[in-house]
Amino acid sequence: MVTAAIGLLVWQGTMGEEAPPPAAAPAGSNPQLADVDTMIAKLAARLETDRNDGEGFRMLGWSYLMTNRPQQALAPYRRAVELLPNQATVHSGYGEALVGVAAGKVTPEAKAAIDRALQLDPKEPRARYFAGLWLAQNGRAKEALDGWIELANAGPAEAPWQAEVQAKIRDEAAKQGIDVSGRLKVKVAAPASQAAPLGAVPPPDPAKAQAVQQLPPAQQAASVEAMVGGLAAKLKANPQDAKGWAMLVRSRMVLGQDRQAATDFATARKSLANDPAGLAEVNAAARAAEVPGS
Repeated sequence: MVTAAIGLLVWQGTMGEEAPPPAAAPAGSNPQLADVDTMIAKLAARLETDRNDGEGFRMLGWSYLMTNRPQQALAPYRRAVELLPNQATVHSGYGEALVGVAAGKVTPEAKAAIDRALQLDPKEPRARYFAGLWLAQNGRAKEALDGWIELANAGPAEAPWQAEVQAKIRDEAAKQGIDVSGRLKVKVAAPASQAAPLGAVPPPDPAKAQAVQQLPPAQQAASVEAMVGGLAAKLKANPQDAKGWAMLVRSRMVLGQDRQAATDFATARKSLANDPAGLAEVNAAARAAEVPGS
């Protein structure tokens, strides 16, 4: 259980040069992902009979995407688009999956999905990133650079994608021979190697997980408990973080803390009572993890 919890909690990733953020390794190639794969399989099985759970299909598509299976992400995302046509993150996620299948190229179908996401929410960061990538791939690199700089300046320093976006900006600026240091107004809060992909919780970093796994069992457990406790503390300070609540209840279940998972789930539902989209996300995560009372 501790090993699986490490895989859930040590979520780190990078944004590729010309592709959406890839997982560190294919699903199933690392033992620490076993419980993650089990959760995905359970969610997929439930959706075979519950074909109208839009948030469930969105989460299934996201899960495949974050475990480096963009081809498998397409079908659930298409169903999510049918059920949640006015949710920007559904369209941007579908667009990202299409880019992944096309080996990093923003195809016309992917571009249409990204454009729809931006129509629904012009501030959606993942859609803004891939809109810039389309520009860069179609002879409009300066516009792409300008758009990414606007994205970076609009986001908070602590945004998990901020460092990677700024790294992309610096790379593109170097290609164009442009100094953009004076245009970046936000100082990144973390090194690029620790940043997360846009709009999603990123895949696990096997190196960090392995480092924890090399500790004696008692220290492993203490490290994982510290991670979970830190996440719980962050949620106490910011109870509107739906993705954080989803990760917390999943982690509790992996650790065998069913009762605490149920308590956290109840707290999350109260905290997100006025956020239908966030509440739906946590509900779907809790059902997939089989949290008591979900």
